[in-house]
Amino acid sequence: MKSSVQENLKNTLPTDIAQALERALDYLPGGQTAKIEKPESEGLFNHILFITIAGDRYVFRARRDIATEAGDAYMQYMYEATGFIQNGGSFKLRNIADEVDFLKRALAAGLPVPKLIHAAEDWMLIEYVTGKTLFEFLEAGEVKFLPKIVQEMNLAHRQGIIYADRWGGNEMIDDEGNVRMIDFDIEWFYQGGNDGTLEALEMAWTIFNAMRVTSRRDDLLKIVETEVLPSLKVWGYDISKMKNFIEGLCNFYLDPNKPSNNWSFPTTLYISMPEPANRLVAMFAE
Repeated sequence: MKSSVQENLKNTLPTDIAQALERALDYLPGGQTAKIEKPESEGLFNHILFITIAGDRYVFRARRDIATEAGDAYMQYMYEATGFIQNGGSFKLRNIADEVDFLKRALAAGLPVPKLIHAAEDWMLIEYVTGKTLFEFLEAGEVKFLPKIVQEMNLAHRQGIIYADRWGGNEMIDDEGNVRMIDFDIEWFYQGGNDGTLEALEMAWTIFNAMRVTSRRDDLLKIVETEVLPSLKVWGYDISKMKNFIEGLCNFYLDPNKPSNNWSFPTTLYISMPEPANRLVAMFAE
Protein backbone atom coordinates (compact mmCIF):
# COMPACT_ATOMS: atom_id res chain seq x y z
CA MET A 1 0.00 0.00 0.00
CA LYS A 2 1.01 3.61 -0.44
CA SER A 3 1.39 6.81 1.56
CA SER A 4 0.01 7.03 5.09
CA VAL A 5 -1.50 3.55 5.01
CA GLN A 6 1.87 1.94 4.46
CA GLU A 7 3.73 4.19 6.85
CA ASN A 8 1.36 4.07 9.78
CA LEU A 9 -0.26 0.66 9.67
CA LYS A 10 1.95 -1.85 7.90
CA ASN A 11 3.34 -3.15 11.19
CA THR A 12 0.03 -3.20 13.08
CA LEU A 13 -2.50 -4.72 10.70
CA PRO A 14 -2.68 -8.41 9.78
CA THR A 15 -1.76 -8.96 6.15
CA ASP A 16 -5.29 -9.88 5.05
CA ILE A 17 -6.78 -6.80 6.73
CA ALA A 18 -4.15 -4.53 5.20
CA GLN A 19 -4.97 -5.98 1.78
CA ALA A 20 -8.70 -5.52 2.37
CA LEU A 21 -8.11 -1.91 3.38
CA GLU A 22 -6.14 -1.29 0.19
CA ARG A 23 -9.06 -2.68 -1.85
CA ALA A 24 -11.49 -0.52 0.10
CA LEU A 25 -9.48 2.62 -0.59
CA ASP A 26 -9.79 1.97 -4.31
CA TYR A 27 -13.52 2.68 -3.98
CA LEU A 28 -12.88 6.16 -2.57
CA PRO A 29 -11.74 9.00 -4.84
CA GLY A 30 -8.23 9.91 -3.70
CA GLY A 31 -8.16 6.89 -1.44
CA GLN A 32 -4.43 6.28 -1.74
CA THR A 33 -3.76 9.71 -0.22
CA ALA A 34 -6.13 9.10 2.70
CA LYS A 35 -5.28 9.67 6.31
CA ILE A 36 -5.91 6.41 8.21
CA GLU A 37 -6.48 6.36 11.96
CA LYS A 38 -7.36 3.77 14.56
CA PRO A 39 -10.00 4.69 17.14
CA GLU A 40 -9.10 4.58 20.81
CA SER A 41 -11.04 1.33 21.14
CA GLU A 42 -11.93 -1.09 18.36
CA GLY A 43 -13.80 -3.59 20.53
CA LEU A 44 -13.31 -7.31 20.79
CA PHE A 45 -14.62 -8.48 17.42
CA ASN A 46 -13.68 -5.86 14.81
CA HIS A 47 -10.86 -4.07 13.11
CA ILE A 48 -12.10 -0.48 12.79
CA LEU A 49 -10.26 2.29 10.95
CA PHE A 50 -11.22 5.90 10.28
CA ILE A 51 -10.46 7.17 6.78
CA THR A 52 -10.22 10.89 6.00
CA ILE A 53 -10.02 12.24 2.45
CA ALA A 54 -10.31 15.96 1.73
CA GLY A 55 -12.40 16.54 4.83
CA ASP A 56 -14.77 13.59 4.28
CA ARG A 57 -14.63 10.71 6.74
CA TYR A 58 -15.48 7.02 6.41
CA VAL A 59 -15.26 3.91 8.55
CA PHE A 60 -13.64 0.63 7.51
CA ARG A 61 -14.86 -2.46 9.38
CA ALA A 62 -13.61 -6.06 9.20
CA ARG A 63 -13.94 -8.93 11.67
CA ARG A 64 -10.96 -9.95 13.75
CA ASP A 65 -9.62 -13.44 13.24
CA ILE A 66 -9.98 -14.49 16.87
CA ALA A 67 -11.58 -17.23 18.85
CA THR A 68 -14.82 -15.86 20.30
CA GLU A 69 -15.27 -18.43 23.04
CA ALA A 70 -14.46 -15.99 25.86
CA GLY A 71 -16.91 -13.39 24.59
CA ASP A 72 -19.55 -16.01 23.83
CA ALA A 73 -19.22 -17.51 27.33
CA TYR A 74 -19.62 -14.09 28.92
CA MET A 75 -22.72 -13.27 26.87
CA GLN A 76 -24.17 -16.76 27.39
CA TYR A 77 -23.90 -16.32 31.16
CA MET A 78 -25.45 -12.86 30.94
CA TYR A 79 -28.38 -13.91 28.74
CA GLU A 80 -29.01 -16.92 30.93
CA ALA A 81 -29.24 -14.62 33.95
CA THR A 82 -32.16 -12.83 32.26
CA GLY A 83 -33.97 -16.09 31.41
CA PHE A 84 -33.72 -15.28 27.71
CA ILE A 85 -31.79 -18.42 26.76
CA GLN A 86 -33.97 -20.77 28.81
CA ASN A 87 -37.11 -19.40 27.15
CA GLY A 88 -35.97 -19.96 23.57
CA GLY A 89 -33.62 -17.05 22.95
CA SER A 90 -30.18 -17.15 21.38
CA PHE A 91 -27.56 -14.85 19.88
CA LYS A 92 -24.72 -14.93 17.38
CA LEU A 93 -21.91 -12.82 16.00
CA ARG A 94 -22.88 -11.71 12.51
CA ASN A 95 -20.32 -12.00 9.75
CA ILE A 96 -19.75 -8.93 7.58
CA ALA A 97 -22.24 -10.07 4.94
CA ASP A 98 -24.92 -10.51 7.61
CA GLU A 99 -24.21 -7.07 9.04
CA VAL A 100 -24.37 -5.49 5.59
CA ASP A 101 -27.76 -7.15 4.99
CA PHE A 102 -29.03 -5.78 8.28
CA LEU A 103 -27.72 -2.32 7.46
CA LYS A 104 -29.44 -2.35 4.07
CA ARG A 105 -32.73 -3.38 5.67
CA ALA A 106 -32.49 -0.64 8.28
CA LEU A 107 -31.61 1.97 5.65
CA ALA A 108 -34.53 0.89 3.49
CA ALA A 109 -36.79 1.41 6.50
CA GLY A 110 -35.44 4.94 6.94
CA LEU A 111 -33.81 4.23 10.29
CA PRO A 112 -30.92 6.34 11.65
CA VAL A 113 -28.00 4.06 10.77
CA PRO A 114 -24.78 4.80 8.82
CA LYS A 115 -24.94 4.95 5.05
CA LEU A 116 -23.27 2.04 3.29
CA ILE A 117 -20.49 3.14 0.92
CA HIS A 118 -19.29 -0.26 -0.28
CA ALA A 119 -18.96 -3.81 1.00
CA ALA A 120 -17.16 -7.01 0.10
CA GLU A 121 -17.46 -10.44 1.64
CA ASP A 122 -15.15 -9.67 4.54
CA TRP A 123 -15.11 -5.85 4.90
CA MET A 124 -17.34 -2.82 4.64
CA LEU A 125 -17.03 0.93 4.17
CA ILE A 126 -19.66 3.03 5.89
CA GLU A 127 -20.39 6.63 6.70
CA TYR A 128 -18.55 8.13 9.66
CA VAL A 129 -21.16 9.21 12.20
CA THR A 130 -20.29 12.33 14.16
CA GLY A 131 -21.20 12.97 17.78
CA LYS A 132 -20.71 11.42 21.19
CA THR A 133 -21.93 8.07 22.45
CA LEU A 134 -24.78 7.78 24.91
CA PHE A 135 -22.25 6.14 27.22
CA GLU A 136 -20.12 9.30 27.20
CA PHE A 137 -23.12 11.45 28.10
CA LEU A 138 -24.27 9.08 30.84
CA GLU A 139 -20.80 8.78 32.31
CA ALA A 140 -20.64 12.58 32.51
CA GLY A 141 -24.02 12.69 34.28
CA GLU A 142 -26.13 13.82 31.30
CA VAL A 143 -29.18 11.57 31.26
CA LYS A 144 -31.63 13.61 29.17
CA PHE A 145 -31.08 11.63 25.96
CA LEU A 146 -32.46 8.30 27.18
CA PRO A 147 -36.07 9.07 26.10
CA LYS A 148 -34.84 9.90 22.59
CA ILE A 149 -32.95 6.62 22.37
CA VAL A 150 -36.01 4.70 23.52
CA GLN A 151 -38.19 6.52 20.99
CA GLU A 152 -35.84 5.62 18.13
CA MET A 153 -35.85 1.97 19.16
CA ASN A 154 -39.65 1.98 19.24
CA LEU A 155 -39.69 3.29 15.66
CA ALA A 156 -37.43 0.40 14.65
CA HIS A 157 -39.54 -2.14 16.52
CA ARG A 158 -42.67 -1.00 14.68
CA GLN A 159 -40.93 -2.12 11.49
CA GLY A 160 -39.76 -5.43 12.90
CA ILE A 161 -36.14 -4.40 13.35
CA ILE A 162 -34.12 -5.21 16.48
CA TYR A 163 -30.76 -3.44 16.73
CA ALA A 164 -29.50 -5.62 19.65
CA ASP A 165 -26.50 -4.85 21.87
CA ARG A 166 -27.60 -1.32 22.83
CA TRP A 167 -25.37 -0.73 25.84
CA GLY A 168 -24.57 2.98 25.50
CA GLY A 169 -21.54 2.74 23.25
CA ASN A 170 -23.52 1.96 20.10
CA GLU A 171 -25.90 4.92 20.24
CA MET A 172 -24.53 8.21 18.87
CA ILE A 173 -25.90 11.70 19.56
CA ASP A 174 -24.81 14.69 17.48
CA ASP A 175 -24.59 18.37 18.43
CA GLU A 176 -28.26 18.91 17.52
CA GLY A 177 -29.39 16.01 19.70
CA ASN A 178 -30.14 13.67 16.80
CA VAL A 179 -29.72 9.95 17.49
CA ARG A 180 -27.83 7.58 15.20
CA MET A 181 -27.34 3.85 15.77
CA ILE A 182 -24.05 2.08 14.99
CA ASP A 183 -22.45 -1.38 15.31
CA PHE A 184 -24.68 -4.33 14.49
CA ASP A 185 -22.34 -7.28 14.90
CA ILE A 186 -24.54 -9.08 17.45
CA GLU A 187 -27.87 -10.61 16.38
CA TRP A 188 -30.63 -11.92 18.64
CA PHE A 189 -33.05 -14.77 17.89
CA TYR A 190 -36.18 -16.00 19.63
CA GLN A 191 -38.06 -19.24 18.99
CA GLY A 192 -41.25 -18.26 20.80
CA GLY A 193 -42.84 -16.32 17.98
CA ASN A 194 -43.61 -12.64 17.64
CA ASP A 195 -44.76 -12.02 21.21
CA GLY A 196 -42.73 -8.90 22.00
CA THR A 197 -39.89 -10.68 23.78
CA LEU A 198 -37.06 -9.28 21.67
CA GLU A 199 -38.51 -5.78 21.81
CA ALA A 200 -38.89 -5.99 25.59
CA LEU A 201 -35.35 -7.32 25.96
CA GLU A 202 -33.86 -4.51 23.88
CA MET A 203 -35.70 -1.81 25.83
CA ALA A 204 -34.84 -3.42 29.18
CA TRP A 205 -31.20 -3.80 28.11
CA THR A 206 -30.92 -0.12 27.17
CA ILE A 207 -32.60 1.19 30.30
CA PHE A 208 -30.66 -1.06 32.65
CA ASN A 209 -27.32 -0.18 31.07
CA ALA A 210 -28.11 3.52 31.29
CA MET A 211 -28.64 3.09 35.03
CA ARG A 212 -25.55 0.91 35.31
CA VAL A 213 -23.06 3.36 33.81
CA THR A 214 -24.37 6.82 34.66
CA SER A 215 -22.86 8.94 37.40
CA ARG A 216 -26.35 10.40 38.14
CA ARG A 217 -28.50 7.38 38.92
CA ASP A 218 -31.18 9.30 40.82
CA ASP A 219 -31.70 11.65 37.88
CA LEU A 220 -31.77 8.73 35.45
CA LEU A 221 -34.36 6.85 37.51
CA LYS A 222 -36.57 9.93 37.65
CA ILE A 223 -36.56 10.16 33.85
CA VAL A 224 -37.36 6.45 33.57
CA GLU A 225 -40.28 6.82 35.96
CA THR A 226 -41.77 10.03 34.55
CA GLU A 227 -40.98 9.78 30.82
CA VAL A 228 -39.73 6.40 29.65
CA LEU A 229 -42.01 3.98 31.48
CA PRO A 230 -45.25 5.86 30.62
CA SER A 231 -44.24 5.87 26.93
CA LEU A 232 -43.47 2.15 26.98
CA LYS A 233 -46.93 1.46 28.38
CA VAL A 234 -48.63 3.62 25.75
CA TRP A 235 -46.64 1.84 23.02
CA GLY A 236 -47.78 -1.54 24.31
CA TYR A 237 -44.54 -3.10 25.52
CA ASP A 238 -44.70 -6.10 27.86
CA ILE A 239 -43.68 -4.44 31.11
CA SER A 240 -43.59 -7.69 33.08
CA LYS A 241 -41.08 -9.17 30.61
CA MET A 242 -38.98 -6.04 30.92
CA LYS A 243 -39.06 -6.31 34.70
CA ASN A 244 -37.78 -9.89 34.53
CA PHE A 245 -35.00 -8.93 32.11
CA ILE A 246 -33.92 -5.96 34.21
CA GLU A 247 -33.95 -8.06 37.37
CA GLY A 248 -31.83 -10.71 35.68
CA LEU A 249 -29.31 -8.14 34.49
CA CYS A 250 -29.14 -6.68 37.99
CA ASN A 251 -28.43 -10.12 39.41
CA PHE A 252 -25.76 -10.76 36.80
CA TYR A 253 -23.83 -7.54 37.32
CA LEU A 254 -24.07 -7.69 41.10
CA ASP A 255 -22.78 -11.26 41.21
CA PRO A 256 -19.23 -11.05 42.61
CA ASN A 257 -18.37 -14.32 40.84
CA LYS A 258 -19.58 -13.32 37.38
CA PRO A 259 -17.08 -13.84 34.56
CA SER A 260 -15.17 -10.89 33.20
CA ASN A 261 -13.60 -10.06 29.87
CA ASN A 262 -12.23 -7.14 27.86
CA TRP A 263 -15.55 -5.30 28.13
CA SER A 264 -15.81 -5.49 31.89
CA PHE A 265 -15.97 -2.31 33.94
CA PRO A 266 -14.19 -2.12 37.30
CA THR A 267 -16.08 -3.68 40.19
CA THR A 268 -16.05 -0.30 41.97
CA LEU A 269 -18.74 0.81 39.50
CA TYR A 270 -21.20 -1.59 41.13
CA ILE A 271 -20.64 -0.84 44.81
CA SER A 272 -23.47 1.70 44.93
CA MET A 273 -25.74 -0.08 42.44
CA PRO A 274 -27.93 -2.37 44.61
CA GLU A 275 -30.27 0.36 45.88
CA PRO A 276 -30.96 2.05 42.51
CA ALA A 277 -31.16 -1.40 40.88
CA ASN A 278 -33.91 -2.42 43.30
CA ARG A 279 -35.74 0.84 42.62
CA LEU A 280 -35.55 0.25 38.88
CA VAL A 281 -36.93 -3.28 39.19
CA ALA A 282 -39.76 -2.01 41.43
CA MET A 283 -40.82 0.53 38.79
CA PHE A 284 -41.51 -2.27 36.34
CA ALA A 285 -43.32 -4.51 38.83
CA GLU A 286 -47.03 -4.53 37.99
